[in-house]
Amino acid sequence: MKKPLLVCCLALSLFMAVDGVAQETKPSSGKAKKELKVENASAKAAAKAETKAAKDATKATKADVKASADASTDAAKKAAMNDRMAAARAVKAAKKDGANAADKGAATTSTKMDKATKKADKMADNAGMKDDKMSKSAMMEKTTKVTKASKPVMKEEKATPADYKAPVDRSKKGPNGETVMTGPRGGKYYINKNGNKTYLSSVN
Repeated sequence: MKKPLLVCCLALSLFMAVDGVAQETKPSSGKAKKELKVENASAKAAAKAETKAAKDATKATKADVKASADASTDAAKKAAMNDRMAAARAVKAAKKDGANAADKGAATTSTKMDKATKKADKMADNAGMKDDKMSKSAMMEKTTKVTKASKPVMKEEKATPADYKAPVDRSKKGPNGETVMTGPRGGKYYINKNGNKTYLSSVN
């Protein structure tokens, strides 16, 4: 009877020992699972934090790029505005200079035109005086020509006895009332007091 009791006690103690060991191993595995969960959660949190940090860094980089781009764009805009303003000022200055030059050119042109007009007037006056002189000289020449033409051109030569017998033209008279005769070729002449035969011009 002692032996079975001993065996029972031993089996019970073994059972208790195994159960205690099993209970000890169970909590340790639960702890390990908990620890794994905690580690996984912390790893996930760290990964999230890293991802967030990376995203924040990317955002900051983008913001820096945008800010620098905006700054360069603003600088470019300001430079373009300054260039436009300078060009507008230059255009205004050029217009003003052109207007001043046009005024000076107009004044110069007007003075040149005045000089040219005075010169033309002077030349016209001189030409008028020359024309007057020429017209006077021309008038003098014409009057002398007319007077020369009105005076009969007389050729004198010694009269021969035959000249006294030539036919008489009773429609004409000499300057002093001399008898006018017709020569062999149809010319008209008279014999003056010196005995010279003087031909009359065809006008008379």
